[in-house]
Amino acid sequence: MPQFHSPPPKTTRYALAFPSPGILLVTITREKRMNSIDTQGHWEGDALWAWFDDEPSMRVAIITGAGTKAFSAGADLLEQHDRAQSAEDEDRVAKPVGMPPSGFAGISRRRGKKPIIAAVNGFALGGGFEICLNWYQPFLVLWNASG
Repeated sequence: MPQFHSPPPKTTRYALAFPSPGILLVTITREKRMNSIDTQGHWEGDALWAWFDDEPSMRVAIITGAGTKAFSAGADLLEQHDRAQSAEDEDRVAKPVGMPPSGFAGISRRRGKKPIIAAVNGFALGGGFEICLNWYQPFLVLWNASG
């Protein structure tokens, strides 16, 4: 693992790799749910991309989805359904899923200056496509990146 000014944040929804100096490879690791992003994934993404922007040794990032079926199917609708069905927390039913200021997966409203490449390997639906439409900084999308 390369030397960092500060260590990357711990993540459970993303796998991090460093294939070459200055390059961060981020893989969404929820293949069984078509790499959909749940609430925890939004906040982990926010912390991850903030670290990436602040880490001087990182120059570019690549984001992709695990497997070949879906880059990301967007929001985890099963999580939202389960919240709505929960009798224990009636306040959550009427509230939208908490999203960080940086937007979907911490990317869609991110204001960073370092480029991110979206290696799209399958469906990019809803918020998954929103990741690809990151308007605020250099962003490259590679469709059908798996070949």
